[in-house]
Amino acid sequence: MLDSAGRSVNEVLAGVTLVALSLPINIGYASVIGLPPTTGIYASIVPLLVFALTTGSRRLVFSPDATIAALLAAALVPVVAMGVEPTVAALGAALLTGLLLLLAWLLRLGGLVRFLSHAVLVGFIAGLGVEILTSQVRRILAVDVEADGWVREVIGLIAALPEASMASVAVGVGTIVIVRALRRVAPRTPGSLIALLVVGGAVAWLRPEGVAVLGPVPAGLPAPSFPVMPLDAWLLLLPVSLAIAALTIAEGAVLSQSEGRKHGEEIDPNAEVFAYGLSNVAAAVFAGMPMGASASRTAAMAAAGARTQVPSLVAAVLAGIAAVFLSGLIAAIPLAALGGLVANAVVKIIDVPTFRHLARVRRGDLAIALGCAIAVLLLGPLTGLVVAALASSIDVVRRAAAMPWSTLGVPPDGPEGRYTAADEPVEGTGLRILRPEGPLFFANAEDVRTTLTAAAAEPGTRWLVIDLEAVSDIDPTAAAALTDGMAAAADRGVVMAFSRVRGPIADLLARYGLAEAVGADRIFATNRAAAAAYERQR
Repeated sequence: MLDSAGRSVNEVLAGVTLVALSLPINIGYASVIGLPPTTGIYASIVPLLVFALTTGSRRLVFSPDATIAALLAAALVPVVAMGVEPTVAALGAALLTGLLLLLAWLLRLGGLVRFLSHAVLVGFIAGLGVEILTSQVRRILAVDVEADGWVREVIGLIAALPEASMASVAVGVGTIVIVRALRRVAPRTPGSLIALLVVGGAVAWLRPEGVAVLGPVPAGLPAPSFPVMPLDAWLLLLPVSLAIAALTIAEGAVLSQSEGRKHGEEIDPNAEVFAYGLSNVAAAVFAGMPMGASASRTAAMAAAGARTQVPSLVAAVLAGIAAVFLSGLIAAIPLAALGGLVANAVVKIIDVPTFRHLARVRRGDLAIALGCAIAVLLLGPLTGLVVAALASSIDVVRRAAAMPWSTLGVPPDGPEGRYTAADEPVEGTGLRILRPEGPLFFANAEDVRTTLTAAAAEPGTRWLVIDLEAVSDIDPTAAAALTDGMAAAADRGVVMAFSRVRGPIADLLARYGLAEAVGADRIFATNRAAAAAYERQR
């Protein structure tokens, strides 16, 4: 019983830690997007309650994050230019994101994000991280830089360095130093909150020139509402909402499955998508902002010993209390301190160790990751996401197209043995057995054609057997290449045959007319059967 009471106290304390971590960062992310501080506060109340009550994961934390902030900041610009209030546009994006996630849940589409490779996601998120980091440097310097695009923004920042406020720089850098020092010496303490209290207290006491603060923050809880915008605005928000929904599913699946494996829990990925969708709808109705799975806060709750969603429930209640009673303290937060908090949080999503790992193990994936990061910086987040998706698709096709071929040999233990690539090559017998190791499709169809033509042209070849056991699919382009290979073999008097044809592949051979063209007596269950038939006809 005492053990149970101790666990309950630990869960409550973890909730206190969570709200201390979340509120400052959420306010910072809201400011990145150009939203009032209350948006970040309200995102920690009803949406967090809804997620805690609907998720199947015991430890996953759902909240605004850096990736979403970067995507939304870029996407709101044209919508706001139409005359829509930034807050209304953000709520509209949250609603669209939630509805898209609920649609994905209904259609059981949660698994589709697996087609985005790890390298693509790492590069895409790193690009977003660099973009946010750049915007926070501007805030810490307390300079105004009007620039279209990341490169021009960097150039503008460099040009504005002489105008920077040293007091603001001291506040921002001091915040970063305090957070990082506490993480090193006391990792379980709410470093973000402590840094804000120390730096904010110093600013309130010293009142240095050039250090701006948040300003008045309305007190109270959010009232339910519904975002109302012109149809054109909804259409402009649709791409970013799709992007946020896809990334939420991807990051949520990785985090929830990882935590589930650590603690022996079965997590239904599709059920989690329902919780993500409902929480984003709640954010839209209760004045929040689009939300996703938070890796840093999930890790913090695991370190705090959380075993359930009780910390999220406690954090939501405490955030509500803060919204009602602590608006005066929140109003005194220096903007440069928020910039320092966001910059410190964003550095963690630029996964340098993974880039180094890719450089060691697979240079091609490193190029893809770097290319995606550069695309985000040069073309913008949404265009960068399209480039990332295309890069992932091209990478999949490239790997599948690089299909190896094996030349099978004579079994060392006689005709009863298994034909493998490691056995003695079939030379001087007139029998040649080839084994393609992958799907036959448009990207490797030319390779199929040239390989079969070259094999049929080998001196002494009388029979050419294609072992199809490792072939998972044949598309029409590859079927045409097989037909051309058969024609090249026939021109040279070489008999073509198939072996080890599995059920679905047999159906495809029949559908494309290949089975009829080669003849039923030239389709063999095993390579031994094909070799025996060849020996009988020699």
